[in-house]
Amino acid sequence: MRRVAWVFVVAAVGWYAWHIAGIGLDLREDFWDLSSRNHAGFGDVQNAMARSNAVLREAGKIADEDNRQKSPAQQQYEAEQTAAGHPPASLTHPGPGLFDGPVNSKIFIERWNHLRPVYRQILRGWVANYENLQNSIGDDGNYGLDYPPLRLLVMTLWTWHVHTNYFGLNNFPRMPRRIMSTGSDQSVVATMDIVQPLLKLNAFCEGVSAIAVLILVWLWVGRSPKRDRSRLGKWLLGPRNPPANLLGNSIWQDRWGDPALLIPVTVFGICTLFRSNFTWQMPMLDTTDLSPIDVRVASAGWWMFLLLRFVSAVCLARFLPRPFRGPMCGLVAATMVWLNPAGILDSFGFPQWDSWLPPFFLLAAVLVTLDWWIAAGLLLGVGCMFKGQLLFVSPVLVLCPLLAGWPGRFLRIIAGLCAGAGLVVWPWLVTNLRAQHWIIFACAAGAFFCAVSSFRSVIWRRSVAFARAAWREYHSLIVKRYPLSSRTNLSLTLIVLLAIVSLTVGAYLQRGIPSPGIFLGIAIAVVPWFLPRRMLGAWLLFVFASALWLAAVELDGAWSWWKIGFLFGTKKHQVMQLGSQSLSNLSSILGERYGWSLHDPITTLTLPWLGSIDLDLRDFLATIYFTAMALCAIAAASHLRRRDPRFLIALVAPWALFPVILTQMAARYPMLPAVVGSSLVAVSVEMSLLAFVQTVLACIMLGNQLMLANDSMAPVTFSITQPTHPDIAWAMMLLTATIFLAAMMPSRRWRTQAELL
Repeated sequence: MRRVAWVFVVAAVGWYAWHIAGIGLDLREDFWDLSSRNHAGFGDVQNAMARSNAVLREAGKIADEDNRQKSPAQQQYEAEQTAAGHPPASLTHPGPGLFDGPVNSKIFIERWNHLRPVYRQILRGWVANYENLQNSIGDDGNYGLDYPPLRLLVMTLWTWHVHTNYFGLNNFPRMPRRIMSTGSDQSVVATMDIVQPLLKLNAFCEGVSAIAVLILVWLWVGRSPKRDRSRLGKWLLGPRNPPANLLGNSIWQDRWGDPALLIPVTVFGICTLFRSNFTWQMPMLDTTDLSPIDVRVASAGWWMFLLLRFVSAVCLARFLPRPFRGPMCGLVAATMVWLNPAGILDSFGFPQWDSWLPPFFLLAAVLVTLDWWIAAGLLLGVGCMFKGQLLFVSPVLVLCPLLAGWPGRFLRIIAGLCAGAGLVVWPWLVTNLRAQHWIIFACAAGAFFCAVSSFRSVIWRRSVAFARAAWREYHSLIVKRYPLSSRTNLSLTLIVLLAIVSLTVGAYLQRGIPSPGIFLGIAIAVVPWFLPRRMLGAWLLFVFASALWLAAVELDGAWSWWKIGFLFGTKKHQVMQLGSQSLSNLSSILGERYGWSLHDPITTLTLPWLGSIDLDLRDFLATIYFTAMALCAIAAASHLRRRDPRFLIALVAPWALFPVILTQMAARYPMLPAVVGSSLVAVSVEMSLLAFVQTVLACIMLGNQLMLANDSMAPVTFSITQPTHPDIAWAMMLLTATIFLAAMMPSRRWRTQAELL
């Protein structure tokens, strides 16, 4: 019967997923069309094209230099291929793309070989663009570019795609524009839809986030030890005394959820039957001129049924018996992500690229749950190169194993993080053959010692026997012939050993190996002997990452990617918040209600060994945030050790704290905790309601920013939401404090059956 039930569940979930995927895609297209006159992100898209054009110009210079360096035979061969109708690929005429139809393995390989020189030129121009900005403007100038490396690379590939279809189009077309087509004398019309590849990437990232949330919730509902009845059930249904098992819990409770969870489902069904008998439209409104958004926002009945529908879905999923509770709760959470109006407003109504952030964090959380720490670190390292905001929340996962008392897992996630980030910025970190040789030498030495240390038991026995024999020979040759005191003999021995070590270090330094590399070399030779064999792979990856970043520091690595892509973003906008009259958080309250500014002095912090540090408002709030995030990491470590689903609350808390406490935030960022907070369905119905409220607040702020440009999209909605700024920040802070305190609640230590007996 359980197998039959699983077949039914899988079929129902497949049908539902296919149906809801189509609804989500249609909803995104509708938002794009509906907000066509209100896209607040036009300036960001134009900036992306401008910065990508600079990369393509650098790539063009590199292509011209490569053409001048070609041999006459190669030039003749390319001329013959062009005459035969097979010209070589170039930036302006690349030919069919990798994924243009028809697509199969043979065609894909042929196109890759055809386009590989162009991709190499784009990558070299990508690196050169950061270096040229750094050299021409300096450390303290206005670079105009604050994109991390992979974000700029994605935008460059998109702009190159636009140029191949619309020759000479260097600006984003706010209005339709007629452009000559590449390779023909015909003209084509360029519209705002040239951004569709980026919108598809946004939709893909949101789909990945939904799948990751489904798996994450499924895993944590399955390992949830909570089985006693909720307070609501005890109050409504009173005490009960059914037959109990050895753990003291009822058999019914072991299989199904709390019967009180059916109450919201029953209320929703009754309200649905009588819904047509009531009108819930707000008074004093002319319903004839309302937009589709106004019709819903101005209807109290629509809000009530939306809340009841959401609560009923969560309650019903949590009521199902345990084998099916996990996938159903995961499906509800995935639906919250895929149909999240805040996410759709950000990625299609704005449009912006904040939807690139949650997939990396959520997938890393799934991998951490499965104990795949290296893969989680790799994802975080690569993800921060798309959007730097991931650096503000990823420490909760990185520090979690260290605070939980798992140094091996901490080594794994650190190795993956450093290796993933280092591989992305390899062209900047490794700029000469000396650095390459150092990395190869370190990895080869690490592999040698890891291989040798795997035979440590045999080597240890042989070494002990050899040491004993050597000591006997030393004692017979030296001590007996030259009878000195034992202290003098020990001193002479230490002097000899120190001389050998000093000569070795001097030889390494003369060969040009960086001085901190001596410590890495000692660690390479010593640490594998004390590690379990299962840790040797992680240690070898850590050696590679350490050698890579050490080569960048000591052997003339370039850091323009860090100064321009990460640091400049913190200096670019010296304001309390980005986008006036939209974001409502602590900084908006302090700035608009109390007149504080970004660099007002707050206090002086005195620390041992560091002295006195003057903190302005920005630094003070940043200190509060990182202190709270450290507490979230401690809570996550505690919950993870005890397999408590409140681990997910500790992961959501930094996302909620991030846009509320820090300054220089935008109205788009509250969308992030709304998406990540969907995973709270795995904890309880009450916590999932907090994610619902977070989504509503994020929609209010994003809607205000969109409708400030043109309120004709939803004038009634704008008249309702605009007066909430900035005082709705109090609700934001209350919601964030609730999530933070819920994360800090200690996990219960669940006793085993043997302890009870």
